[in-house]
Amino acid sequence: MRLKLLLSAVAPAAVLAGALLAMFAPAAQAQSLAGFVDAYYLPWTELKSKVEDDNGNSISNTTDGDGYGVKGLLRLNENIAFDGEYQSANYDGSADRDSYRAGAGYYWRYFGIAADYINESVDDGTTSEDADGVGIYLRTSWLAIKGLAFTGAVGYVRLDRDGDTYDGLEYNVGLDVRLNDFLGLFADYRSTDLSHSNFDLRLSDARAGLRLVF
Repeated sequence: MRLKLLLSAVAPAAVLAGALLAMFAPAAQAQSLAGFVDAYYLPWTELKSKVEDDNGNSISNTTDGDGYGVKGLLRLNENIAFDGEYQSANYDGSADRDSYRAGAGYYWRYFGIAADYINESVDDGTTSEDADGVGIYLRTSWLAIKGLAFTGAVGYVRLDRDGDTYDGLEYNVGLDVRLNDFLGLFADYRSTDLSHSNFDLRLSDARAGLRLVF
């Protein structure tokens, strides 16, 4: 099952890499292009919600599962880069979650500022709930030793669903390993905490996968 999920993400990764190169190579052919595409597996993903009534009583629900995804980044020059992500998760057969992200950022040597459009969709087989909005992040990457880098990000996410606003903080910590000039591995953990009125939602993802560098 896990191998099938990971293999199903490889083909979209190749398509995304080709699309990024075809889209941006003419505009940046005088530049030295650098970027990557990741095909990854989610061995663990969790959706946790809590609703509190006017009397202070709360009802919590937690469900976990696994999934797969593909994400990538393309630098147009030394400072400007575009990023994109698609991720799909299944929560123990009770619900499916699909998410899309696309954006751009400005990067220095160790830090960068980025903004993404975000779309989240959860389908429990009976109803489908959609929300979209933006995320603004401060990102960092530090080379510990040759071929090994630590990564991290912290940001603010604001989503809208049927006129209601869900917002909160998101953070990400990870590790990148370069195998050679063209291949690498990565692993990270991302947590998104959103709130609206008396409702709290936490989305947690552990991810690991293969990196194609170009």
